[in-house]
Amino acid sequence: MGKIPRFESIEEEAEFWDTHDTEEFTDEFEPIKVKFAYPLKHKWMLTMELDEEIFNQVKKLAAGVGEEPSVLIRTWILEHLKR
Repeated sequence: MGKIPRFESIEEEAEFWDTHDTEEFTDEFEPIKVKFAYPLKHKWMLTMELDEEIFNQVKKLAAGVGEEPSVLIRTWILEHLKR
């Protein structure tokens, strides 16, 4: 196994890792315990079918408020669930 060299700059290190695989240096690493300050939250993605006319209406409404269509739809769902 190889030995990780000392680097003179971040650019030099980046170039090194662009051309080397960490698997070449497994004996150089040691496991560490990681503690997260906040619990990780799972996010789920939802795919939905909209016909072109409906999607164009959503895009127009979203553009009117400076959002992406997916953000606008998510906002609508959250608002509805709060009721």
